[in-house]
Parts: sequence; structure tokens; C-alpha cells
Amino acid sequence: MNVSLTIRNWLVGYYIVEFEQKGEDRAEYGSKLLSKLAESSKHIKGFDERSFRNFRLFYKQYPQLQTYILSHFPGLSILGSAIPLSEGIAIRGSLTTESENTTILVPAEKILSNLSYTHLELLFTLDDPLKRGKRKS
Repeated sequence: MNVSLTIRNWLVGYYIVEFEQKGEDRAEYGSKLLSKLAESSKHIKGFDERSFRNFRLFYKQYPQLQTYILSHFPGLSILGSAIPLSEGIAIRGSLTTESENTTILVPAEKILSNLSYTHLELLFTLDDPLKRGKRKS
């Protein structure tokens, strides 16, 4: 498994969301952002518009990777985040009261050690966050 590639792709997604889009869902200049990035990066294998869309989605769907990346790359500086690290899935069921919401994210180590980026890319298409790798307690 190429963990470095997975981390690189998450960081590219971070860059797109936090710097190009300034934390907004869409950049001010709309959908042309990804095509402009693809055009300026065409010399890098695998950096096309679809890939940039997936990198952005990867960053948004797996915010818990930020803590792992910062702890394993101490020289790296990640400034702010539009996506809270505590963002997960609120679990409410017969065993929880209305006031008891449990937010659980699959630990970054498990994601990175068990799934390649290609596998993660397949999960992006799933609408249900539980099926994407967020789990119940």
C-alpha cells in the first residue's frame, strides 16, 4: 500500500478546499477551478480534473487524517480547516437518549494501513457515511 500517495492526495484536497476555495463549498470562480488546476498540473501524472475532484472529496470525507498527518510529519504546517476534526456521524438509536449523540470516526491509522487510495476512491461514491468508513460504537 502506498500511504505516501494517499497522504499526498489528501493534502492536495486540503489545498483545494482551504486555499483555492477558502473553505467554501465552491470557489468564487466556480467549476473552472478544477480545470485550471488540471491544466497547470498536466505535467504531473494522475493530476486531471476528475482526480482533483476526488482529492477534494477525500479531504472533506476524511478530516480525521489531519491529526495523523501532523503527528507523523512534524515539519508540516496545516493552517486552519473548514472541516472540523470532530465531524463524524451522530449516532442516535434505541440505546441513546435524545441528548446522547456519539460522534465516531474510524481512526486514521486504520484507514491508511488497510486501504489504498484506489480503494478509498471507490468509497467516495457511497452516500452513507457509515459505509464509507465511519462506524457505530
